[in-house]
Amino acid sequence: MRRASLGGAGWRLATLACLMVMVAGCSGEAGDGAPFTGETGGIGAEGPDGNGGNSGAAGGVGGIGANGSGGGGSSGAAGGVGGVADGTGGTSGGPNEPPSGTIPMFVAQGHAGRTIISCDDGRTWVADQSDEAWDYCSSNDCDHGPGAGRGITWGDGWFFATFGWGGSGTVKRSRNGVTWEPVLESGDFGGVAFGNGRLVAASRSGQYSDDHGETWNDFESTELSGWTVRATGFAPYGGGRFIISADGEIVVSADGSTWSKPQSIPAACSGGAYQGRIIYGNGTIVMTPASGPVCYSTDGGQTWSSTSDVGPLRANGIWNGSEFMAWNFGTVYRSADGRHWTSTETVPNDIDFGVAAVSDQGTIVGISNGWQQHYDSQVFYRSEDGVNWEVLSAAAYTGGHPIKVIAFGYGEPSAQCPL
Repeated sequence: MRRASLGGAGWRLATLACLMVMVAGCSGEAGDGAPFTGETGGIGAEGPDGNGGNSGAAGGVGGIGANGSGGGGSSGAAGGVGGVADGTGGTSGGPNEPPSGTIPMFVAQGHAGRTIISCDDGRTWVADQSDEAWDYCSSNDCDHGPGAGRGITWGDGWFFATFGWGGSGTVKRSRNGVTWEPVLESGDFGGVAFGNGRLVAASRSGQYSDDHGETWNDFESTELSGWTVRATGFAPYGGGRFIISADGEIVVSADGSTWSKPQSIPAACSGGAYQGRIIYGNGTIVMTPASGPVCYSTDGGQTWSSTSDVGPLRANGIWNGSEFMAWNFGTVYRSADGRHWTSTETVPNDIDFGVAAVSDQGTIVGISNGWQQHYDSQVFYRSEDGVNWEVLSAAAYTGGHPIKVIAFGYGEPSAQCPL
C-alpha cells in the first residue's frame, strides 16, 4: 500500500492539532459490557524548526510534531486522535511533508495486546496482531490482565503504548507500529503522554523518561489521593502542560514529574469518566465525557468550567485545526471554542463508534467498541469532514479484539507499509 500524497491546498500537517489522552482502567472497573471509549492518544512534543519559520507545538497519540517546510510563518503541530492526539495548531507557512523516510499512519491499540495499522489514510488496515486467539475477549476479562490496552501516543519518531491492568503492565515502543519492544515492565499505567521530549507513564506512582524509554525516573509527586488514573495527556499551552485525570480528581504538571491540583474545578468535571477524552486546540483544553458535561480550561488546566450544550458522548473528540468535534451515535457535535457547541446529523445517521483519530490530511477514522461490537461485529469508519462517513468493507480490515485507542504519527517503512 502507498501513502496518500501530502501535497495540495487541503489539510496541512501544520494546521492539525489536538490533545488527546490515554485510556486507563482500574481494578473493579466495568468489564467489556460497559467499556470506556475513546482512549487515547498521548501527546506530542514541540515540532522542530521549519524552513521559513519556527514550527508550532505538536501533538502526539495522537498528534505529531513534524518538520515544517513552508515559509512565511510558523507551522503548527499535527494532531492525531484517539487517541489520541494532540498539540496546538500554529499558522501554516505552506505545504508540509512528513519527516524524511517515514510514512503517515494510524496505529490502533486494543485489548489482548492487539495493534493494527493503516498507512493509506484510513482506507485499509493491516499488520493486525495480538497476544491471544481470535474471539478471546468474548469469554475472558480483557479489561484486566497483561494485555489490556491502556494508551498509545506518538512522539519524536516513536509510537509508545502501555498494556496491562490489574497486574504487571508493560510500556512498549515501536518505530513502525508493527515491531514492538518493551521498555518498562512494572506497574499499571493509566496512559502515556509525550511532550517537550519527555515520555510520561501515568499513575499515582508514575514514571517519566527523557530518552524514549531507555531509562526511567519516578515522579516527584502527584498530589493524587486515589489510585485509579483514567486519562493522561499533554497540552502545548504556555510551554507545555501534562494532565492526569483520575477518579474524582485532576492534576496538572509543567514538567511531568511534580503535579498540582487546579485552583478551581466544578465537581462534575473531576469524575473518572474522561478516559481518553482530553483534547486541545485554540488555546483551550477540552474534556469530552462518556457521562457528565463537557469541561474546558483556557488557562492550562488551572481553572475549569463546564457547558451544558452537549451531554455524554459515545466517542472521544478531536481538534481538526479549526474546531473541536465529538460524536454520539448518529450525531456530530462541533465547537470552535470548547464552550459553545452545535449538533449535526451524520450521513449515514446510524454511525456508531467509540474511538476516533484525525490525520495530518484531516481524515478522521473511527472504530466501534461498544458492547458486543467486536470480532465479526466490529466496524471501521472513515470520513473527510466528520459528517459524511464511509463504512469500510470487510475486505479493508479484519474484525478482532476490542480497540481502545487510536494514535496518528509517522512510522518507518515496513513490509506491510512500504514507502
